[in-house]
Amino acid sequence: MYVRVSGIMEPADQESLQTVAARLIAQGLKVRLLVTLHEFEGWRKGADWGDIAFFMTHGNEVARMAIVGDERWKDQVFAFVGKGLRDTEVEFFPFLSAGEAERWVRA
Repeated sequence: MYVRVSGIMEPADQESLQTVAARLIAQGLKVRLLVTLHEFEGWRKGADWGDIAFFMTHGNEVARMAIVGDERWKDQVFAFVGKGLRDTEVEFFPFLSAGEAERWVRA
């Protein structure tokens, strides 16, 4: 899956992404996700980000997740995606390493 996140991420954005991923998983596929944070401004403050149903049900069925973006978001992105709390391999790549990110996520 290729995802581009721009501006402020909303809970509906996350829900849409999870819906598509759940469909792929239901088809027996192991999801590999490449996310590009383009002019990313963070997550909607005050929004309810507490729904962990997808994470609990399918969190370990996402094989790899590569995030490409500005280094200032790295730690927050790792916390948001639960790096280390699931089997999914998650790596962050700066914009200049976007090609490397794509190769890594496909490996």
